[in-house]
Amino acid sequence: MLKRLLKLAAALSLTVSAGCDNVQWGGAEVAIIPPPPKAATVSAEEANAGGEHLPQGPLLFFVTPAGTGATITPVAEVAGDALRPLRPTKDWRTYGLRFIAEFMRRGAEFALYHNGAHVGTLVMQSASLPETYACTPLPVGVGTLELAPGTAPPAELLALPQTQAPAIRNRLSPALQAGRGMEIVAPILAERMLRARHAQLPGNWQRAMAQLQPFPLAGAADPAFSATFVVGDTLGVGPSYGTVAYSLFFIATPQGNVGYDTAYVEFHDYAHGGKAAPRVVDYLDWNHDDQVELLAQVLGEKQWWFAAYGKHGRGFRRIFEQKCEAPGLLGPVAGGAETAPPAENAARAAEAARAGAAAAAGAAGAPATTTPAAAGAEPAGPRRPRLLGKPVVRPPGDTAHP
Repeated sequence: MLKRLLKLAAALSLTVSAGCDNVQWGGAEVAIIPPPPKAATVSAEEANAGGEHLPQGPLLFFVTPAGTGATITPVAEVAGDALRPLRPTKDWRTYGLRFIAEFMRRGAEFALYHNGAHVGTLVMQSASLPETYACTPLPVGVGTLELAPGTAPPAELLALPQTQAPAIRNRLSPALQAGRGMEIVAPILAERMLRARHAQLPGNWQRAMAQLQPFPLAGAADPAFSATFVVGDTLGVGPSYGTVAYSLFFIATPQGNVGYDTAYVEFHDYAHGGKAAPRVVDYLDWNHDDQVELLAQVLGEKQWWFAAYGKHGRGFRRIFEQKCEAPGLLGPVAGGAETAPPAENAARAAEAARAGAAAAAGAAGAPATTTPAAAGAEPAGPRRPRLLGKPVVRPPGDTAHP
């Protein structure tokens, strides 16, 4: 039987044409047409997100309590030693609605942190896209706070989704206060840095020192600190008032028994680049590397935006700065109850967020939303170690190192 089949196959004659494969089989002609190319496949995630790429890593949120509730806004995605900005590839509305559906659904829980310690939980009630925005049109949520009995909520908190929250192995002291030594050494370090930049010195150092924020430093017995000095300005959203106006932000780390040395510096001359005054909001080891990172608000003339700083080698560096959109109107959002809460909840969330931001920034009124502010500092690289008291030779144009 097998031999007969082989002889029959050998007797077949095949002719090939340009358009398709024609096979003559016993007098009958059969056309074999190749199938069309497959359409590009779309993943379930892309189809669900309208083509937008949603974050895959842990998310950092900023929380401003108000009574028994709070507003919560996303800051960035935690990506190792840095933060990755939250930005759509195409459309803010599509991105925001999918973000709410994935990360800010009603009933979602967030772990709350203050001064590096886990202090409670926030339960999401509703979230929506803001109708107007001053920096980026990211979602705004409203939730209820669950803190320890008798605990007053801090003015500002950081949050991570409960499922992504790291286990804080060592509870950091929530009562860390700036000591007298910091209050003395901060103006001394600031004077050195201002003289190196040929800047006009403050007439009153205590008034110019707008913020002094200590924070724990891994491997050191004494805390480090950040400081912001402003001249011709206040640490809030709004125009400066002086003919000479600038901000000086720096981080100082303890050097054993010999005091403090600068680990990072930002100097913003408002006349060149616009107003930008960093103010540390809080600190947290959000990437679980046993060293806290700092989240700051950078206050401009019309708006504020986020920046973050982390340890790098023997110094610190800026690991994130939010890039603001031109302020504008996002408009009403249509959607289901899961992604678009009722109008009253959306209005309440937006209003609470604006009030919380104004209070946190120390502004006299709500930030205007007409023009974006420009950040005047260049990204800082790793700092070269130096000995205390030794002069520093800076490369031309270097404004990020002492």
